[in-house]
Amino acid sequence: MSAPIHFRPILAFTLTLATAGFTSELDDRLNQRLRGAWAVLEVEIYSGCAGTYSDNQVSEAGVTGRAQYRFEPGELVKVDKVNAKRQRVDVMLSLAVPLRTSRLDGPFELFDGRECKVQLIVPIAREDIKSGNDAAVLARLDDLITLYPSLDDARESDAWNGREIDPLPADYDQTLARYAVWKAEQTNAAIEEVVRRAIVDAADVADSLSDDAEYLDGFGEGAETMSSFSTTDCSSLLSTSLAFHDSSPPKDKSKRWRDGWHQGQELIFNVLLAERLQACRVQVPPTP
Repeated sequence: MSAPIHFRPILAFTLTLATAGFTSELDDRLNQRLRGAWAVLEVEIYSGCAGTYSDNQVSEAGVTGRAQYRFEPGELVKVDKVNAKRQRVDVMLSLAVPLRTSRLDGPFELFDGRECKVQLIVPIAREDIKSGNDAAVLARLDDLITLYPSLDDARESDAWNGREIDPLPADYDQTLARYAVWKAEQTNAAIEEVVRRAIVDAADVADSLSDDAEYLDGFGEGAETMSSFSTTDCSSLLSTSLAFHDSSPPKDKSKRWRDGWHQGQELIFNVLLAERLQACRVQVPPTP
């Protein structure tokens, strides 16, 4: 007897395929019309300004988003892409003007230009998506963004909110030069400290070596195992420790053998760490 056919999942799958076809064609037409266009936003938006698209949900009450930075209506944007879904259209936008933020590193205040992107999630009637109603979709988007022939045209419009990237301090070049000296000195000091500690730890192991045959056998095995320690990245070397790289000795060995194993690993780890960090020292720029 043949298995029963469940029509509801088949129908849902068929409708999904049909809708995908409609949205794909609508995508193509919308992107031909909008992708690469410059525009001014008519609504506020929120962006994390981390180079990825931050979700902004559009509703009759306005726009809501959870990202850190809020931008007033009137932002200059470029339309990167449009995606039609079953009951919505997602519009990916890049803000034309970066956001300048400050951060402290030691005694220095530094400034970063951050790329801000948003994704407007715009509800659209399902029947308009299904029928590929470009006019209805564009009319809804027209409430949110105003297109212009070029970025210069958008800047000249009264709709632009006038936001520009904040100017850098007048002596910022000098600040960067002093910061480069300080950062190099801090890096070398951190390397010196880790090297010093590794040499001390290696010397402590060497001072405690035993001539016991079982111990030395385990020591040799542990040292050989740790010789496979392959980390060479300077940042990783500065932050690593023996606990990240050691391994457990065989359980069937005596305590003396296992003591030797651990100390063999410790000695080789510290010798290799101190040796490899020598190449991580950086050249300190001339003091400005």
